[in-house]
Amino acid sequence: MADESTAVIVWWVTLAALSVGNIVAWAVVAWGVRREMATADGGTRRFRRLQVILSGLFTFGCAYRSFLPRVEGERFCLYGSWVSSVFIARAVATVAELAMVAQWALLLSRWAREQRVAWVLFIARLLVPLIVFAEICSWYTTLTTDYFGAVIEESTWAAAATLLTVSLVGLFPQTSGVRRTFAGVAIVFNAAYVVFMCTVDVPMYALRWRRGQAEGGHYLTLDEGLHDSLTRWIVTRRLADWREEIAWMTLYFVVGVWISIALIRAPLGDHPPHVGAQVQITEAAGSRVSDF
Repeated sequence: MADESTAVIVWWVTLAALSVGNIVAWAVVAWGVRREMATADGGTRRFRRLQVILSGLFTFGCAYRSFLPRVEGERFCLYGSWVSSVFIARAVATVAELAMVAQWALLLSRWAREQRVAWVLFIARLLVPLIVFAEICSWYTTLTTDYFGAVIEESTWAAAATLLTVSLVGLFPQTSGVRRTFAGVAIVFNAAYVVFMCTVDVPMYALRWRRGQAEGGHYLTLDEGLHDSLTRWIVTRRLADWREEIAWMTLYFVVGVWISIALIRAPLGDHPPHVGAQVQITEAAGSRVSDF
């Protein structure tokens, strides 16, 4: 292929290999959790089981996107086939991303109930609806090629991560032992994610949107975009076309999976007793979150 970049191919192969390793790591952790289920209480079993399932969705979704990377707005991909269509990629990403945020919502809800912090319970219930909105914005960009949707999407992710970080900081003074270490590391990673989103990701999509506006702002309708996203893919392995994607894809598809797997084994305590209407969040509410 003309203009094929060796650096892009090396990155692609490395990303795929790391994804295979991540699948193995998820399987090992999932097997370990399964063996421990017999001695756990019912609430902990439900929590661990949901975390394993949600992490599996995220892990395999990221593996698919690592083997077949694509840039949705421009329809760029590395492998020319219908499996590289941006419609399929966006569908897989939607399931994976909702699974990941549901993992965080479940953990935050569990910790907030145990530590009896009402405002953190409220934020835990906001996380999934916020990312549902972000996914709608992402689909808008995927179908129309208008990057304004991506700007709103990434800004929403940054806002959700900020709320999560603030919640973890709020819970941190009451934690101790392994949970304190886990919460501290989570705060650092989430804060770094917010900084990355605000300084790299959102500005990147904002620049693409301004570029589209400067070129006349000619976008696809939703009907046109649906057909286009299913049938058009542009195979390119030029470094210039992938330079802006390599950093975020690597962090997302590799490090993001490590975080997802770690959430399976997040340290838990005992469920607290009911402590009044203001700080209650029922198991039914937790189940609604876990449905994602």
